[in-house]
Amino acid sequence: SIKNIKIDEYSVKIDSKETDLRIEEIAKNQNNFEEKKDNEKAIKGDLVAFDYKATIDEKDFTGGEGKNTKIVLGKDLFIKNFDKQLFGVKKHEGRTVDVVLPDNYPQKEFVNKKAKFVCKILEVKKPIDTKINDEFAKSLGAKDLKDLKVLISKQINDQYKNSLNILTKNQILKQIENFKVEEIPENLVEQEVNILLKDMKEDEIKKNKKDFEERAKRRIKVGLILNEFGTQNNIKIEETEIQEEINK
Repeated sequence: SIKNIKIDEYSVKIDSKETDLRIEEIAKNQNNFEEKKDNEKAIKGDLVAFDYKATIDEKDFTGGEGKNTKIVLGKDLFIKNFDKQLFGVKKHEGRTVDVVLPDNYPQKEFVNKKAKFVCKILEVKKPIDTKINDEFAKSLGAKDLKDLKVLISKQINDQYKNSLNILTKNQILKQIENFKVEEIPENLVEQEVNILLKDMKEDEIKKNKKDFEERAKRRIKVGLILNEFGTQNNIKIEETEIQEEINK
């Protein structure tokens, strides 16, 4: 009987240490920098801002000019092997960088071409630790640090509750699958299979149809039992709600 379904009960209690740890992780991921002295060289982790003018075979090309471009040295996110050639630069210096334009370069005619970038260094900044205080909290949309802790604690709590809801739902569905129902009409199975196979290629359909028939029967059975549960408990359950629960 559906009344005999058993589920484990869980409660969520968030430790203040967990909240503090999450806030520390957020702070660590904040990219804050402060300007280095003019005579200090750029090292790994520093942010370098520069203008550049690039050429291929000493000729200008589309996309070959940039202003106030910023990269963090060591991440190699601009053009492959570009940023390592900026190690050691200082503010106001010039630096020429030679690279091969990547496969994903927007102008396809320049892909894999050797390009020369003449760069003018505008500023060099070093990373600094983010201070966890009221100002930091305000930058994240909270009133102050105390308010941020409340918001983060609630966020963690909601994440745990969502995970536990999924766990509980899976427990219920697992037990429902063991219930016996009368033979499921073939036309219902066929309809459900068609929904599952929608947008699949023909060879995939042939290979997986049997598996999808079993899945379709399970989905229909769960839907029928949930519908019966609603009837027994005077709860109106819309078809769309049943499908949403099955598909989660």
